[in-house]
Amino acid sequence: MSFQSSNPPYLLSFPEKTAVPLIVSSPHSGQDYPTDFLQAARLSIHDLQKAEDRFVDKLFDAAPEIGATFLRAAFPRVWCDVNRDRRELDARMFKPPLPSTALLRTPKVRAGFGVIPRCASQGRAIYSHCLAPEEVERRISSCWLPYHQALSELIFDVKTKFGYALLVDVHSMPRLEQYRECNVVFGDAHGHSCSSKIIGFLEENFHSRGYSTQRNVPYAGGYITRNYGRPLQGVHAIQIELCRSLYMNTATLEPSRMFIKVREDLTHIMGDLAFAFSEKI
Repeated sequence: MSFQSSNPPYLLSFPEKTAVPLIVSSPHSGQDYPTDFLQAARLSIHDLQKAEDRFVDKLFDAAPEIGATFLRAAFPRVWCDVNRDRRELDARMFKPPLPSTALLRTPKVRAGFGVIPRCASQGRAIYSHCLAPEEVERRISSCWLPYHQALSELIFDVKTKFGYALLVDVHSMPRLEQYRECNVVFGDAHGHSCSSKIIGFLEENFHSRGYSTQRNVPYAGGYITRNYGRPLQGVHAIQIELCRSLYMNTATLEPSRMFIKVREDLTHIMGDLAFAFSEKI
């Protein structure tokens, strides 16, 4: 099974007006499912779609209008998860098993959510069979590498032009039962990937629009945030998780009547952030 699509592995939208040093990344909103993958999966397309950060790309698609660059994956995360290190692989998913010495067996991998996921949402197994080892190279070369190459080049270009850059990596999350009042989580790798002033600015803006927030609990930032966030080198990275029930019917997987309001709120907040960061918060 390889990524069989006539479409590129990612979509890239550049600013429509004066650029600002802001990049928005949506790595989990892709919906271009390879046909052979769907035929091989034991789960229905509806069950696979539950793992998407569904419609997050639509919520942030006004980013170029406020001067930001917008990068989004076309492929689904259940096919290849670019918010993981390329070495986060479960050797037991493959036959014959992969050599384990070069792999990272992290908690995410043990839970079934490596760069090639073993499970979809709620820990449900995607496959009823083992994959060929060649599948690793196919998915890494066709999806993971192009996405990270594009993201790396964008960050380099923005930092070269402005002297600094801010990467906002956007995601969705299920309702947090242990934090019922929280509908937005900011992840900055516990203070290592982003200036605290940027987090504070976002908190204030989200709170002013009626959203409740948490920092780093239970999401402190994935591979993208941790890998690219280098504040001392002028590159800040923050992960934003939005509760899906804010804007989507989680049963039908369709936008709710609140979708337009949430999108408008996010457009205003990102616009304020872009302006403030351009002035060096």
